[in-house]
Amino acid sequence: MNLSRSHIMEVLDADANLKSITPIIQELYINENVPGEIVTSILDEFFGYKISDGNLRKLFVKNKGDASGVKKRKRTKDSQARKRQAILHMMKFNSSVRYRPLLQSQPFPQQYRLQERAVYSIRQSLDSMFVRGSHGTWKSSPIGFVRPDGTELSPNRWQAIEAYCDSMSTMLRCNQTKAAQNILDGLSNYLAGFINQIDPLFLGRIWKLALLLHSLDRRAPQLQAVSTIFGSMRVDLHIEGEHESPLSAILDCIIDVEEADFRSTMQLGFRETLKTLDHKLTEENMMVLKLWSTYAQYFCKQYTKSAKRKPLFSVPSSPTKSSIKAARQHASLSMPYERLRENIRSDIMLLKFNQVWQQCYNPEKMSPRLWRQSDICVCISHYYAYATFWVCGQTDLAQNMARNIVADTQPALTSHPVWNSKTMAFTAASKIIATAQHQEAEFGPCERTLMEAIGLLRTGDSICRIRAVGLCLTLSSWKRNWETTKHRWISMH
Repeated sequence: MNLSRSHIMEVLDADANLKSITPIIQELYINENVPGEIVTSILDEFFGYKISDGNLRKLFVKNKGDASGVKKRKRTKDSQARKRQAILHMMKFNSSVRYRPLLQSQPFPQQYRLQERAVYSIRQSLDSMFVRGSHGTWKSSPIGFVRPDGTELSPNRWQAIEAYCDSMSTMLRCNQTKAAQNILDGLSNYLAGFINQIDPLFLGRIWKLALLLHSLDRRAPQLQAVSTIFGSMRVDLHIEGEHESPLSAILDCIIDVEEADFRSTMQLGFRETLKTLDHKLTEENMMVLKLWSTYAQYFCKQYTKSAKRKPLFSVPSSPTKSSIKAARQHASLSMPYERLRENIRSDIMLLKFNQVWQQCYNPEKMSPRLWRQSDICVCISHYYAYATFWVCGQTDLAQNMARNIVADTQPALTSHPVWNSKTMAFTAASKIIATAQHQEAEFGPCERTLMEAIGLLRTGDSICRIRAVGLCLTLSSWKRNWETTKHRWISMH
């Protein structure tokens, strides 16, 4: 018997749906003696509930011993006319006092109160930002979002926040917990007053930020990154008297959710935000596409538990004890684009990225050379290449795009580079090229690619230097795998 979490929730939902429409079935099938095929057709058409005639007869048995309570059926050859009569009677029944609302039959109505409030708050917040027909409202552009005053929303602040998180992760890889704590304190100070500048991008990025901080807490519980960052945000809201605002409900959900439900709750909030944004926006948007690619990386399959990849020619591990563990292990070892096929069409995602690229580039206003060196082009190219390689698995296309990014951004990296959109795009492109070379067992070119990036980043500011350390750790791990593979190959021959 399948007792997975998803199966249990499906059974509970099906049971709740059946309980909610039971009064209608009782009225039509039992009291009015409407034929079963007409009742099942009405349930499917108006309530999306599918049930066969046989199951309907099993669940709702008519009392043959006492026929006084069963209305005598009127025989008619016109089934459509009988169906129209049944629908009319159902509508009258729904409007009567005997009908009860659907919420009363929902199972465990208090169990997921945090999640319900968060989902409602997401819709409420975005509804207040995007008001159709109003001039003082947020708008969408191919690049991102436009404020009510007409200025473009810049993603630079969120790029800096993610840089803080990556720096903490690198310090933990080096077993430098104290340094990670100092960076966390710096992030907390950086976010002071940030809660007063809410924008559509905030509602999308907050879920990834929660996932990043939660991963840090799992590696170093003493950091308490989630409670530190989001707790300070909640305190700022209370100081401003906004403790009953929609944003407060979202923060309560992130901070107070149970550990076992954390990941599924983040997925629910992330997905609800993206679905609402897609409904609000009338054109493709670079930032929303970036959020979709991030969502695909985190939640493109049910089992995405991280597992350390084993080197080539490794000794086979003992078989798993159950099919659930086998499925989890297979999913954790599979590439992101292999998991993506089950949920999001990667070809459509790439088509939308290309559409945004074409909309942003205007050859009449800017030459191709200046366009490729502009911050907008670099940002779009970065997001495009990232999704192409890490999400969609188009290695050759992603490599070509990454090489163009390196060629366009490398001249801007002076002797003392600072961490900005171009530096971030250069680092991500170098990692894409090196990873593709590593997958093709091109050890020499892979090492040269990473060493060139490390040589440039190590002379920059603190974030650049920490990112160089991260690339050094990656290169060191790959070299150990190469040596292990080499020795095993020699021993086998």
